[in-house]
Amino acid sequence: MSRLAQIAFAAAFLLWTGFMPGDALAQAADQQVLVEKSAASFRVVSLEKGAEPYLKRAKALLIVPSYVKAGFFLGGEGGSGVLVVRKQGTWSDPAFYTVAGGSIGLQIGIEAKEIVFALMTDKAVNAVMTNQIKVGADVSIAVGTVGAGAEAATVGSPAVDIYAFSRGVGLFGGGALEGTLIAPRHEWNKAYYGQEVTPRQIVLEGQVRSAGARILTDSLAGF
Repeated sequence: MSRLAQIAFAAAFLLWTGFMPGDALAQAADQQVLVEKSAASFRVVSLEKGAEPYLKRAKALLIVPSYVKAGFFLGGEGGSGVLVVRKQGTWSDPAFYTVAGGSIGLQIGIEAKEIVFALMTDKAVNAVMTNQIKVGADVSIAVGTVGAGAEAATVGSPAVDIYAFSRGVGLFGGGALEGTLIAPRHEWNKAYYGQEVTPRQIVLEGQVRSAGARILTDSLAGF
């Protein structure tokens, strides 16, 4: 089975089992719950050892409050998150995204993590404005904190586009995020803002706003 087929299977598996939250017809209340969970997750992950300097320098953040790994021989992982972009010292309102990956191996059980992806380069920001990107192919990634807050060997490298910071015991192993797909949730963006709108129009152009996003932007204040 090709890597792309693995990822497609993993995403379908998560959707079928209910681990990937929401559907195309979700109402704005669902998005607001994700915004509030993302705010809480950011506050927790930002306290991880070594995370603060990178979060403060990041050009954008993709916050995934529940990144679920589930597996029985053929594993899958994924979750929904929000993307915010730094603009002149403040943070944009959120755009909604799906993050999904897949892996092969003897894996039985379920594991969930809170992850903050720190987008450090213009290349990374421009990439997520497209319909879909593959981590490790379109942009480079490094695990910013692993284990009990230990720093990855590549932390600080100017060649890294994205750092991933996680609460607690790490990210299922150092290479687990290679091959992960990141794609916008257009129906969720439409439901939250009440109109058809692209991620670029939300986070870069500021064409729409939501009062409900205040809880998130307040949590990001200081970063």
